[in-house]
Amino acid sequence: DRLEKTFRTPQCQKNRKTMMKMPRTKNIKTIEAEISQTEEQLQRLKERCDKASQKLDALYELKKHREQEELLKAIDKSTRTKAEILAFLESHA
Repeated sequence: DRLEKTFRTPQCQKNRKTMMKMPRTKNIKTIEAEISQTEEQLQRLKERCDKASQKLDALYELKKHREQEELLKAIDKSTRTKAEILAFLESHA
């Protein structure tokens, strides 16, 4: 009788509910499946990262090419000689 009263206390009822809500322990198959899924996610992320890196490299290369074209056009329009332009660039390097 006394034992039954102990198990009916609010604290005991709370502990009982908490125990019911506890997650199950994972078995090896579940863990292996989760590992496999995470490895696949990581591989997809690496592929996306590589793709973004390649795109960024291509954009840097395109920017460099456009800047070179712009510089050549400016030199072509200039009234300065090649020697004057090179001397200017070397003095400001």
